[in-house]
Amino acid sequence: MYLDRDYTPRRRKNRNWFWWIALIGFIGSYFYMRQPEWLTSQPLQPTPTPTRSALSWQAEAEIHHKTGDYAAAIAAYQRAAQLEPENPDPLVAQAEMYMTDRRISHAYELAAQAVAVSPENVPALNIYARTLDWRGEYETAINAAFDALDLQPENPTTLAILGEIYSDVGNWSRAQDYIDQALAVDPRHVLALRNQAVLYELQGDYERAIDIFKQAIAIAPDAPDLYIELGRQYQALNDWDNALASYNAAVDVAATAVTLDALGWGLYLSNDTLQAQRELRKAVELDPEYGPALAHLGMAYYARRNYEEAAPTLEKAVAILGDESRIEYYYSLGLAYIYKKPEECDKAQLWLLKALEIEPETGPALEGLGLCP
Repeated sequence: MYLDRDYTPRRRKNRNWFWWIALIGFIGSYFYMRQPEWLTSQPLQPTPTPTRSALSWQAEAEIHHKTGDYAAAIAAYQRAAQLEPENPDPLVAQAEMYMTDRRISHAYELAAQAVAVSPENVPALNIYARTLDWRGEYETAINAAFDALDLQPENPTTLAILGEIYSDVGNWSRAQDYIDQALAVDPRHVLALRNQAVLYELQGDYERAIDIFKQAIAIAPDAPDLYIELGRQYQALNDWDNALASYNAAVDVAATAVTLDALGWGLYLSNDTLQAQRELRKAVELDPEYGPALAHLGMAYYARRNYEEAAPTLEKAVAILGDESRIEYYYSLGLAYIYKKPEECDKAQLWLLKALEIEPETGPALEGLGLCP
């Protein structure tokens, strides 16, 4: 049997390709009917808002401070302090602002917190010493200032504050020595210049005080308290034009209850009680709990013979001011209760007797008791 060499054996047909086509068709149909999330278009999601840092809040606070928006500055410093409770800087900054705004109790509380957070932080010790000085706690103030001086012997702020404390206790030669040291370190140090001017004021040298305050203002034109203190010097010289111009400048820098009160009280003392009433109302509208503005507004009401408004305004003022109330607030309050319609002698007697506790020979109080026996 011979082999046929031209014979080629027939291959069996491979049908596996059919199953591959079927599988691909099934998968495609599945994806078409039920698309996975990664194939479907997704709506754009908002970018998460990053949490603001304490540094960001502090930078915002400084901007508000420079523009005279004290309320916004304080709020921003508070946020910074919340985010970094162990950082004394925002506490110190708030305390310094409250000192400028004459809110000594607020400044003291924040300064004490700053020292508690960082007992060897020189700015914290400085503002703490200054608030203690303004509270009349001179021995504690001196100790805090010397603690700061031990840490930084040539810190001009510490030296200036020591000068301020010694001025307040009447040791003028020692005060001058520390102020000289501060200005030797930094001749343009605003607090040192301010304290030099106040020392001249205490010595009755108002002209020299004016010169120094002007130097300080040239360096720090956005500090409203400097204009108020400059106005006080002109007021001592009975130069009411320049005094009122200085108070107006303070308001221009920052229209706060403190600056408006300074302007309003200056107007009152210069016998413009009508305009004084207007400015003092603005001060009280900004801060209904600011005692000095309430007291001055009550006095303006009394001067305008608006006893119905004077009595409640002065009563609220003395409740806030407490021992800081002046004797004229008490007897004016008592007289307002007598002169208002209807009179209230029982309330009048209470405040007139309060005035006599301070000064037994106070004429207006004695006169009032004669009208309301």
